[in-house]
Amino acid sequence: MKNRQRYTVVSAVFPRLLFIFLLWGACLLPLANAQAKALEKKQQIAFIADIHLHAPVAAAKGIHSALLPKDPATQQPVLLRSMQAQLHSTRLFNENSVVLRTALEDIAEQGIQLVALPGDFSDDGQPANIEALNAILNEYTEKYGMRFFAINGNHDPVRPFTRPGGKANFLAAEGNEIRVVSPLHKDCISGKAVHCSDGVKEWGYKEIANALAAHGFQPHSSDILYETPFGTADLAKRAWQWCDDNVNCIAMPDMSYLVEPTEGLWLLAIDANVYIPESGSGMGKFKGFSNAGYNALREYKPQLIEWIANLVQRAKRENKILVSFSHFPMADFYDDQASAMARVFGQNTMQLSRLPTAKTTAILANTGLKLHFGGHMHLFDISRTQPQGLLNVQVPSLAAYQPGYTVLKLAPSGEALIETKVVKNVPQFTRWFPIYAKEWQFRRAHNLNVWDKNILNAPDYSSFTDEHLKQIIHHRYLVKEWPESVVNTLTQSTIGDIVARLGYTLSGPQYDEVLSQDAITLVYDFYRARNAGSFANLNGRRAFYRALDRVFRNRRPSLSIASQAANARTTEQLEAVISMIIETVERASKDTAIQTLNLRD
Repeated sequence: MKNRQRYTVVSAVFPRLLFIFLLWGACLLPLANAQAKALEKKQQIAFIADIHLHAPVAAAKGIHSALLPKDPATQQPVLLRSMQAQLHSTRLFNENSVVLRTALEDIAEQGIQLVALPGDFSDDGQPANIEALNAILNEYTEKYGMRFFAINGNHDPVRPFTRPGGKANFLAAEGNEIRVVSPLHKDCISGKAVHCSDGVKEWGYKEIANALAAHGFQPHSSDILYETPFGTADLAKRAWQWCDDNVNCIAMPDMSYLVEPTEGLWLLAIDANVYIPESGSGMGKFKGFSNAGYNALREYKPQLIEWIANLVQRAKRENKILVSFSHFPMADFYDDQASAMARVFGQNTMQLSRLPTAKTTAILANTGLKLHFGGHMHLFDISRTQPQGLLNVQVPSLAAYQPGYTVLKLAPSGEALIETKVVKNVPQFTRWFPIYAKEWQFRRAHNLNVWDKNILNAPDYSSFTDEHLKQIIHHRYLVKEWPESVVNTLTQSTIGDIVARLGYTLSGPQYDEVLSQDAITLVYDFYRARNAGSFANLNGRRAFYRALDRVFRNRRPSLSIASQAANARTTEQLEAVISMIIETVERASKDTAIQTLNLRD
């Protein structure tokens, strides 16, 4: 009887206990999921390269307001670079402040709290722009709890120590270009500048690092670890001893650092800038080696490579995941097309001088580094030295085609997922279009060269950067880099004309529309593919390039056909150009948005 009673009691109590247990579990599950998600978020890092921030409102402070155009929405005076200047540069100057905010909002929406800035975060290290950047980073730190980790690029600083600065192509209220420089600039002293402002001088290392101290250049209270190659975080002591030919020596700043912002993650920020004292200048003038990158670092800062190798070994011993970033690329970013480009355009064009040599890449890979994020080139590219070797990710610029950033997601096992994202829709990217329209009208009225006004019809920011790229091609690349005879042929022909001239046949209704397009489209696609990899918008022409590739491979024209051409040399150059374009499109398409690797292998 007693046993039966006990069984009855247990039977009655059990459902209640089960209910309580399930209820307790249900309460704990969201908490556990939240903790897991929080941990996951801490192991995500966004990389934003080559922001080239210019802050039009901040830069206008102190300049007589009647001199400058007004923001159409706020009526605040703005200091803008001209569209004419933008269309001769590899980057946009004015829109990047609104684009940066769009990218940061997108990153915040994904719950990412760690953001690395691989250099050229400012236009040219000007106080107005550095302080504006610091204000933006502080805002997003306070708003979303973000941590930012900046490292220098060749534009921040332009030279290691503060110097006068300024530009001759800022826009005045009437649409004309004016010269605004800092007080000690020669154009200020001579009276050539219309205004002299301290906001446009070019800060050196000391000033930039102090202004952005909270964003990587100094340790944070939450950091688990913070180290530099110099054994100290003191900015005044972070320098290499450099000497010129006359044995005049100086402490050359270097802002490299290692930080552990969350348990198990080591972020390595490498200052790959190299500045060489000019012989006979008394250490007062320096050469900037923006084209040399790691090729110059090997020679002038070998201690950094030794430090990197040491950190790789320590990371293994201490079971840390090591991720590196810097401004300059560590590997080939042209998909092994450098030799083909050199044959067509020459060795000193196409920024070929910026390519790390095979020896340089081998030295960097031999340190044991597995993953590096770089900038500088304003393009997206993926390079692997070998299946298990160094992976170099070229993070696209927000100020060029295609605009974007890259996200790294890390698992405790060491599995890494790398995803690059395009920033297509940017609210307010047309903010200053009315000012550009006035500039265009001024240039036309005064018989100055006018740019294609169609850029002001861009429906979104991605399309705006595409139009920017197309006009750079006409204003800069075709003029400076391409053979004149080839340019003349391409600008006066259709794609079908070019194919026929080379003695090829590509028939079918699916190709008719492409063959009828202007041949200059081939050049546009070359730069789109080179700059954006698989993100390149070729407007449905990828199938055409694959078909043309098959024709090129399988049915080369005879020598007699080439010799009969009106201009055999031009025809030969054309074939080399078309072959290079096809190969570039094909290889770039393999640089896809998502990449994976294991950092513990």
